[in-house]
Amino acid sequence: MKNSIGKMLVCASFIALLLVIGLPTESQAVLHIDTSYSGKFRNTPGYTKILADLPFVYQEAFQKIERSLGIPPREQMYLVVMFSDHLTYKGFRLRGKRQSMRTANRTVVHYIHLDLDFLINGQATLFEEMTHEMTHAVMADIMGLREYDSMPMWIKEGTAVHAADQGQARIRALTRRGFDINAIGGEDENIEGNPISLEKYVENYLRIRFLLKTFGSSALHRFVKRLMKSGNIEQELEGSFNGLTEEVMSQYAQDFIKTTLLDNVRPVASAENLQRGVRFFDEGEYLSARLALTDALYGGLGDNEFQTAAYLLAECYIQERNPQGALSLLKQFKPDPRNVPVDRYEFLSAYSEYAMGLVTNAYFGFKKAFETSNNSAVKEGALYYIIRILIELGNRSEADRVMALLRQQFPESNYLILAGRVLSSR
Repeated sequence: MKNSIGKMLVCASFIALLLVIGLPTESQAVLHIDTSYSGKFRNTPGYTKILADLPFVYQEAFQKIERSLGIPPREQMYLVVMFSDHLTYKGFRLRGKRQSMRTANRTVVHYIHLDLDFLINGQATLFEEMTHEMTHAVMADIMGLREYDSMPMWIKEGTAVHAADQGQARIRALTRRGFDINAIGGEDENIEGNPISLEKYVENYLRIRFLLKTFGSSALHRFVKRLMKSGNIEQELEGSFNGLTEEVMSQYAQDFIKTTLLDNVRPVASAENLQRGVRFFDEGEYLSARLALTDALYGGLGDNEFQTAAYLLAECYIQERNPQGALSLLKQFKPDPRNVPVDRYEFLSAYSEYAMGLVTNAYFGFKKAFETSNNSAVKEGALYYIIRILIELGNRSEADRVMALLRQQFPESNYLILAGRVLSSR
């Protein structure tokens, strides 16, 4: 587990940070945020933050869909995001919904409706809800609306839940509520387009998870991409998974589903939750990692394991755009170099403070990270954020000096372009 943790700590922060810097203009051009919303959250900080985060989350969702399903971003997909206080469909309460339609000039427009009550009160994250609904939109955009709508729910909802990393959370919700293991399975559930039950969401996700765990991500990606071209499930199952038929898949997936659910019902010790959290983190499933690491952290760990869990949990919070949660965790311990790289701890603390507007503290944190680290990624990132802070504080001459240092020490750095944009904008 130590090797895995070490590998993750090398790159995780900077994956998160690079995701929040700048968007291609073509991606911005096809995203429209409907600001006509006038409900109870309109003048709240939570709504303001959602509006500010949406363009970045939009781009991150494309990247998450590509990592989980192998589908590249759609540069010319037209998306409209709309908000509601109480989103319902045919009497069912929803967290989000996608509706797609073809305009008179044959352009397909995808509308994503989001329930602000769930987002602002912390029952769901903007990233997971956007990723879920955008998975539907992307696949429908590629396949065609009619062809996508004809797909079974285990394809449509299973891929969306998997891409959005909502599987573990929905399994937990189901086990908390209770279920009849003998009733798991059976016919597809989608009567007249109504929302499906929690059991079916879990079953659909676990079918996709079964294919992933049995055959690997490359085979799953191949299956999804080929299916979007042909629309023939039986043909693409056989071609992508060594002759697998839908009947055989259903049989083995059913055993996998029941085993997984029973495994999640049993009590789990903190050490095992830590191992689960590390595994989810290593797979890029940060929401699932957060759930497991939270249970591990507050379930009774030794000092060494506590530091590891807290640091990784802080990384998960950064991925969810929750710097307050990350900083709160990081302040709970003084890092031991045997468990957490101190320079990266300093960098992550400084980034959390910067994201919260604590600019002076962040400046000294990035400066310390740069001066004490031997890691080039830490040093590059620290210089970049120091430049951003100096520009925000109006110290252009010092920012130019740091820019020259960044160019001198890291002439091939990707941060040079980003820092150049910052300097040219002021």
